[in-house]
Amino acid sequence: MNTLEDKVRAALRETAGEITPLSVPPLRLHDGRGQRPRAAATRRWPAGLAPLAAAASVAIVIVVSLAISGAVHVRPGGPARGKAGPFAGVPPYYVVLAGKDPHPAVIQLQHAEIRATATGAVLARVAPPPPYNTFSAVAAGSDHTFVLAAEKWKQTRQDGGTFFRSIAYKFFLLRLGAGGHAKRLTPLPVPPEPARAEISGFALTPDGTKLAVALRGGDGGPGPEIQVFSLPAGAERVWAWPGGGPITNNAGGEGEVLSWAADGRTLAFQQWVAGNHIHLRLLDTTAPGGSLQAASRLLLAWPGDGASWHYVHGKISNVLFGFSAIITGDGSKIVAATEDLTRHPLSSELAFTEFSTATGSAVKALGRWPIPGLYPGQTQDVLWANASGSTLIVLAHVPGTPTKDPHAINSAGYRIEFGVLRGNQFTPLPGAPAPGPGAWPVW
Repeated sequence: MNTLEDKVRAALRETAGEITPLSVPPLRLHDGRGQRPRAAATRRWPAGLAPLAAAASVAIVIVVSLAISGAVHVRPGGPARGKAGPFAGVPPYYVVLAGKDPHPAVIQLQHAEIRATATGAVLARVAPPPPYNTFSAVAAGSDHTFVLAAEKWKQTRQDGGTFFRSIAYKFFLLRLGAGGHAKRLTPLPVPPEPARAEISGFALTPDGTKLAVALRGGDGGPGPEIQVFSLPAGAERVWAWPGGGPITNNAGGEGEVLSWAADGRTLAFQQWVAGNHIHLRLLDTTAPGGSLQAASRLLLAWPGDGASWHYVHGKISNVLFGFSAIITGDGSKIVAATEDLTRHPLSSELAFTEFSTATGSAVKALGRWPIPGLYPGQTQDVLWANASGSTLIVLAHVPGTPTKDPHAINSAGYRIEFGVLRGNQFTPLPGAPAPGPGAWPVW
């Protein structure tokens, strides 16, 4: 593994403040020619994307895995449940990328698995169509529509290791049929990005008519850029911010960077700005292309580690923000995983917090979990929210008493898992994959 993979692993087992968006290199895509095929003016292009996706631009040592043929394999299993009980109201299916090696931290060629939310049963497997040999990221539009990013990796062997380098990529629209089976995989008319493009996220509108792609920007390079493609025609509108901070999140290369309201007009995105702060902005995608700064509205300015702020958890504290922050379908709230801590005396609290998109004020904190005398030892995250934010699919701590992590100074030790959160009631997802780089489900 290279330094990138080490950092992403660390992001999942150390405190959130130790790995920032600036420390996780984003995905770089190549069109095979090193040229941009058009004049410059996601849910996402792998949000700094999975380390798997980030590995697309550089040769990395990985575990040898077998090539995947371009076919759809249907597995036995009835329709997903979820009309009653703890999974009522959540999407019946999700898509997760998987490879031959079951360990989630292994970087390898991947196919897509369609699973039932309520049972974890694998309903179908979709392999990338030739000439592509791996999927690097996935985003959801609705519970029956997904976008997959396929890549063509060139394999070389050197010094006893196996190296892959991305030489081409393509977006595909996946539609599900009855019972969650793959119905159709259709290439999207989205042109390749230029060589060395750093794509931090992509997102599909709930009705499947628009695809947003975010170019990360920052780090001394070109400023960030958001592209919105109207489907199926592929017409493009672009907003750029020369010199602006990078579009990213603080979820270690996972989770959402872009998210749509159900109206297909408002797009939420996060921006890492000077002073180690995160800004949450809302882009009106009906505005003419041009200035990203002018077309978007600053909603939340979250302080980084060391800044004091009155917070909904109940006191003045040092607050670490910045995991995925997504907009609810009705456009009324932003939902984010939050960490609240004080240093004197040392005390922490994890929660999932909802903020008003009208005022930016925190209106509700769910799943509050105090960690007295310790820093948080893991990240939490929000993966999906219903229209009002009353039901969430999250990555959260396993219930129990946190203890001191023997591998980290003053940090709590606990496991994390995927599940449904209603108010303060958390229900784990049966059969969900273990959290790890490139192994987060998408709804």
